[in-house]
Amino acid sequence: MAEFLTTNGTSHNIENIIIEAKAKLILVSPYLQISKTFFERLKDASNKNVSIKIIYGKDELKPNERNSLAELKNVELYFFENLHAKCYFNETKMVITSMNMYEFSEKNNREMGVLINRNIDKELFDKAVAETYSIIQSAEQVSLRKVDRPIFTNKKQQDNNQNKYKRIIRGYCIRCENRIDYNPTRPYCGDCFSIWSQYENPDYQENVCHRCGEYEMTSMNKPQCYHCYTEHQQELRRMM
Repeated sequence: MAEFLTTNGTSHNIENIIIEAKAKLILVSPYLQISKTFFERLKDASNKNVSIKIIYGKDELKPNERNSLAELKNVELYFFENLHAKCYFNETKMVITSMNMYEFSEKNNREMGVLINRNIDKELFDKAVAETYSIIQSAEQVSLRKVDRPIFTNKKQQDNNQNKYKRIIRGYCIRCENRIDYNPTRPYCGDCFSIWSQYENPDYQENVCHRCGEYEMTSMNKPQCYHCYTEHQQELRRMM
């Protein structure tokens, strides 16, 4: 018999569906914002040679999300403009829910869901699978290839000790990924900084690099990935 799920139960079971997938994984969500945790789960599934299909239908993916998915094998991404359904399943378990695969929904919204086990409710499970594949057949497959993230710089090249450099002027909030001024000593947007300042833990783990915006374990103390940190140090030396 199908099981009713609250917000926490829905998020928990979607994560378990990804973890427990052995051969196939289908994720249907109009709004797609892949949190770092979910990406790590998808990476684990990919490493187990699980075939992964993701169908979305609203906002464009952020460059770091597209780049991260492009790194995974056996992943197919589809766009279906009229999509409103939210459904997540592997070979044996399925969640049909109001929850988008959207980080905000996981943390703030009041959601409902239903957990279906194929071994118990095979007819119901198979009907939902058939409808999902019908959506995929009508959807547009999206090409996944890694692209360079734009690094916004000062257009005026400055000359110091006969070394020219371009000063980076735009970066990313290491928590919400929004564009902000590039300043490694202040790597949060105003809203995220106000939340961080309640605890002021300089080593609290965040999501992305302040400079390039790619997924990386960062913090107030270490707001950049290793590559961007070394680039930043070279820029500082050129300025001296």
